[in-house]
Amino acid sequence: MQRIVLSLILSISAVFAASPGMKVYGKACVECHGDNGKEVSIAGKEIAGSKDVLTKLVGYKNGTFGGEQKATMQASLAPLSDDELKEVAAYVETLK
Repeated sequence: MQRIVLSLILSISAVFAASPGMKVYGKACVECHGDNGKEVSIAGKEIAGSKDVLTKLVGYKNGTFGGEQKATMQASLAPLSDDELKEVAAYVETLK
């Protein structure tokens, strides 16, 4: 019983400790890129450990970056604010 209670407390703590970037990633990115950024997207690339993520996200959002997935990414990022893009970029850069 104590293990169950401890497990529940740790799970609840993890939810509250989730970074803003992790939360936005969970809503906007996880479907294609997976929980850890290692899912190979339609374009054939994983994003875990990517660099210059903010530059890429801003470019996708405004249509100046990307290849065959530009339209998909643009639609996914359209509802995100500049601050949310920064949070997601910071989070993605921590994925290994």
